[in-house]
Amino acid sequence: MSDVLFTAGSSRLPSGRIELAIDQEGGLTVRRLTAERTETRNGTVDHAVHQRLRAALKTTPGTPGRGQDVGLAEESAARRLTLGESSWADGTDNPVPPVGRLLEALAVQLLQPLEYGQLPFAVVRSETSGDDALAGVVTGATAAPADGAAAGAGSGTADGAVAVGPRPSAAIGTVGGAPAYALAAGAAGFDLGRLPGGTSLGGSDGEAGLLPTAVALAEVEGRELFALGATDGAVQVWDADTGALVHGTSGGEGAQLVAAALIGGVPLVFSGGSRGELRAWQAEDGRGLGLLPLGGEGVTALLHARVAGLDLAVAAAPDGTVRVWDAARGAQLHLLVGHSAPVTALAVLPLGEQALLATGGRDHEIRLWDLATGKPVAEFSGHSATVTGLAFAEFEGRPVLYSAALDNTLRSWDVHAAEALGGRPAGGSWLTGLATVSTPGGVVQLVSGDEHGRIRFWELKGGKPVGGCEPEGAAATGPVPVNGLAVGELHGRPVLAAGYGDGRVRLWDAGTRTELYVLEPDGGPVSSVAVLADPDGPVLVVGTVAGAVRCHRLRDGAPLSVPTPHTGPVTALAFAAPVPGAGPVLLTGGADGTVRIRHALDGLPIRQLSAHQGGVTALVVGELGGRRVLASAGRDRVVRLWDVDAGQPGPVLDGLATPAEVLALGTLDGRAVLLAGCTDGAVRGWDVLGGHSVADLPGGSAEVRSLVCQVLDGEVLVAAGDESAVLRLWHLASGSLVNEAPLDRVPLAIAFGDTGLHVVGPGGPVTL
Repeated sequence: MSDVLFTAGSSRLPSGRIELAIDQEGGLTVRRLTAERTETRNGTVDHAVHQRLRAALKTTPGTPGRGQDVGLAEESAARRLTLGESSWADGTDNPVPPVGRLLEALAVQLLQPLEYGQLPFAVVRSETSGDDALAGVVTGATAAPADGAAAGAGSGTADGAVAVGPRPSAAIGTVGGAPAYALAAGAAGFDLGRLPGGTSLGGSDGEAGLLPTAVALAEVEGRELFALGATDGAVQVWDADTGALVHGTSGGEGAQLVAAALIGGVPLVFSGGSRGELRAWQAEDGRGLGLLPLGGEGVTALLHARVAGLDLAVAAAPDGTVRVWDAARGAQLHLLVGHSAPVTALAVLPLGEQALLATGGRDHEIRLWDLATGKPVAEFSGHSATVTGLAFAEFEGRPVLYSAALDNTLRSWDVHAAEALGGRPAGGSWLTGLATVSTPGGVVQLVSGDEHGRIRFWELKGGKPVGGCEPEGAAATGPVPVNGLAVGELHGRPVLAAGYGDGRVRLWDAGTRTELYVLEPDGGPVSSVAVLADPDGPVLVVGTVAGAVRCHRLRDGAPLSVPTPHTGPVTALAFAAPVPGAGPVLLTGGADGTVRIRHALDGLPIRQLSAHQGGVTALVVGELGGRRVLASAGRDRVVRLWDVDAGQPGPVLDGLATPAEVLALGTLDGRAVLLAGCTDGAVRGWDVLGGHSVADLPGGSAEVRSLVCQVLDGEVLVAAGDESAVLRLWHLASGSLVNEAPLDRVPLAIAFGDTGLHVVGPGGPVTL
């Protein structure tokens, strides 16, 4: 197939135009162009995309010739599609056909993977990783991130690219009972020091391998703690007085695939990201139990199986290899080599003391392996696109392997004879998953998920469809794919857990085909689901594209734990003091748009909040009416209030012209007020209970980097420092500017002390 070129107005994106190119090997390049910058993403598309484009355009002749190239100066929202020597353009006699929506969806999913899941997980894969996966590769005249971009991360490329590294940040608190500061200086490491004077108490340099992005200092139940967040999502907490590490998490690892099992009486979750190693977690509290090594390559398929008394964890890596471990001992049993592309589907058939493993991949091949020896048994060819689902079932007394793929077909294979039995089209839809379920009558049926969010049941004999499940309102909201499908049992009846591209998870009664409940999005589009059969109650495990792993009680969807770290830079940190019935917690905000809440002293996860799609920029926490209240700000130009202990959202405070980069709490006339310092230099204030505006303090045009509200001599004062190294002091009640002074450094943190006003900036502290 010839190269595909497509341009369009970015109707689903904030601004600019989309340029998309697909080469004959499936390489995908997407650019979003505005007058200020160009954002570029690279990836690959499945052969199924070529198949659909070819079929659609064959019946819709275009205009001979490649047409005019559309550049950045093109203001029209008209779309143009070129394939070989034919072209289609809106507003002409040959407009872009409906298949153009597929190309728009490809572009959107590659540019904003954490927000949109219009296409099945297997159709398009990004080739960017690390910080670039969140912030994109930016070229052009400016390094400043747009409002919708992730904060604090970026990567340079050739031809005028600008590299955006982590910005410095600071906090002021106490160490050893005396005033102290913490300064994160990005590539230069971090430093703890005394106030005033700046005597160093320890730190790291740029050789430590940790790029700090946010810091916090607080006294927690008699211990002075120092918390640090990094570009890779890692969070570490130290005893600031002794320097001992209290707890920490590693960095995020991208979209998560999950499996789960009861091993040695312990409910365990296995999770693997698009990079990194395979992790084991305790489902009930998210406590990490260890790693199974993949060489940092990441996971493309994952399952658990119990065979001959052994609990096996099976994980496929992007290089096409498959590893098999004894999960209880953490010992690798086999390394299976044979596929020429990533493996995307796995299934196990127990045979007494033996077992067979089926693997299917992006090379369109299916392979059988003897799990006792690790030797290949058979190869099956027939699919013409990525294999997305495999399931074993017994049919007429013999084991049969069933497969689903993005070529819109279901196929069956005789295991003992190692030959094809047949296949059938599945209605023109890309199939995204496959499982078997035993109905209440004891009849085994196949279950498939597809690109339109439909779940369909199929007879084993003849492959006849026998009903299905479709979310209510799907026609009104638009179709989203089923990205994960798992079978479980609840109250003695079979149930289906399905995860969707819009981030929702639905539980279906497999017998009545009715929806039992739906879990709202939390952590981006769903990438996989699993059901853990725990005697204390089955557990639903969910992996998301944003890198989160969530555990829920299967019977009602109640959350249990969120064990994974942030999937991008940590942008804000805050400690919350204990209240009756709840201990101290550490709150972290990230460029992935989430706020994570953990126990401050042991790091155990409590919950995750989906706060701001474009990324969290600031956090502050306080107590109001005996409840801990969190305020978060984001790139979406709003400030949100949350109940820390219940995890419930409160009022949304809007009206900001630009995002808020720093927050502060205070009191005015006996009422709690929230202040926000913005990128346009303004400071806005709200009454926390009423939600109405109480202050609009204009500053300069430079971004506010530090903010504090303090009562001095009975008057409420607000101090703010900005990016142009200017410090301003306001009288809050009147809104009048009291003082304005230039500094010799950007004030990253400010605090009123006994000896004056402490200011911490690049290079250390100064006291005014």
